[in-house]
Amino acid sequence: MDIRENLPFIDPESLSPQDVLAVLLHLFQQKPGFIDRGHEINNKETAWVNAFLFRLTPANEQDGMEAFVVEVIGSSVDRMANLRSES
Repeated sequence: MDIRENLPFIDPESLSPQDVLAVLLHLFQQKPGFIDRGHEINNKETAWVNAFLFRLTPANEQDGMEAFVVEVIGSSVDRMANLRSES
């Protein structure tokens, strides 16, 4: 995904915590069946989505173009319990 094309309001060279969350949610919403049960800004690299902590890491694609890789850092049982109680 080209961030500048799909999310023109985001500067991929200077991501804010809100930008990281916006990119992650945009990517997840492309997946069939994705339901946003809760999200939370964490910092300029990570954000919580559905009680999982994801990191957006700059990388290069095979053709040398700049890209981002989404990594799962971990999950939170407490956040999962909160999601279940709010549903």
